[in-house]
Amino acid sequence: MGFRSRLAAIAVFLQLLPHPQAWAWGSEGHRIIADIAWDRLHDATLQKLRQFLGDNDLASISTWADDIRSARPETGPWHYVDIPPDSGGYEAKDCPDDNCVVAKIHQFAQILGDPEQPYAARSEALKFVVHFVGDLSQPFHAMADARGGNDIPVSVFGATQCGDYPCNLHSVWDTELIRHTGLREHRYARELEAMIAADHLKAGSADPVAWANDSLQLAKQAWVQPQTNIDEAYYLRERPVVDRQLALAGLRLARLLNEELGGKGQS
Repeated sequence: MGFRSRLAAIAVFLQLLPHPQAWAWGSEGHRIIADIAWDRLHDATLQKLRQFLGDNDLASISTWADDIRSARPETGPWHYVDIPPDSGGYEAKDCPDDNCVVAKIHQFAQILGDPEQPYAARSEALKFVVHFVGDLSQPFHAMADARGGNDIPVSVFGATQCGDYPCNLHSVWDTELIRHTGLREHRYARELEAMIAADHLKAGSADPVAWANDSLQLAKQAWVQPQTNIDEAYYLRERPVVDRQLALAGLRLARLLNEELGGKGQS
């Protein structure tokens, strides 16, 4: 391939890179969720996970599903589910051909828990499960309107630019509310651990459909009109929601992994 051809190929590749604001929680949120889950894994589960993780932890693979989206664009719809806000909640038609996060959590959990599946398939399933449980706890990953808030331009504490991109409602929930706490990953996780203990928080339903419906309701409550300024009052109102959703995702992920890997005597 000649030099100009290589440049053209690079340009096409860059154009195909997914918009980072379509991702959920950002790397910090996904790692926090993985940290909370990690502390709740049974010894048997941890032993099974070592064959996939080696000496690493869940946080080390928590953003893999986002990292590979440019190379595997077919996985993009797996990160969310489009539920109309005026509906009664999730219906099968919201997940055509099982091509949404609700169905993929079920699918990859089954692959992970099946010792007859090839190692490579189970290893990949683990990475998807760790990420998708987190995705579904981000409220706007269950909202159909305006591409989950991606098409709602906002300003954030007076700024219209969030990193390299214009601010939108989805990006506020991905990163900006977490960033505004000023907490680093492990400090944030410790604070959530204290909240879980103080509030006696439990994982609740094991059904991703219920998680999707919960997220949809939270997204509806957090919805704003275009050009809204996300201010301190919005942050203070929604910060407890962010905290609870991150914590619940960690609890749900731990339970799922313990059930699939720790309770069936599988290898």
